[in-house]
Amino acid sequence: MNRRYRVLRYCFALFTLEVGLFLLVFPWTDTWLFNYFEDSSDLLRSLWLDPYFRGGISGLGVVNVYLAIAELLKTLRGE
Repeated sequence: MNRRYRVLRYCFALFTLEVGLFLLVFPWTDTWLFNYFEDSSDLLRSLWLDPYFRGGISGLGVVNVYLAIAELLKTLRGE
């Protein structure tokens, strides 16, 4: 495998891992409450504070972490 291609795959795995961890944790912090969407309308406020919506965002984070691990393992095996 080309060295440059391998470095790009490591960078992609690191990026998806960072995004995944952010999406996994951020919806459950206090900072989540201070944003434009919460203050714009009552409908968006109720959606933004809904635990199922937060769980969906965290679920996207789990998918990103899974993709990062899969990409890292694939790169380490040399595929």
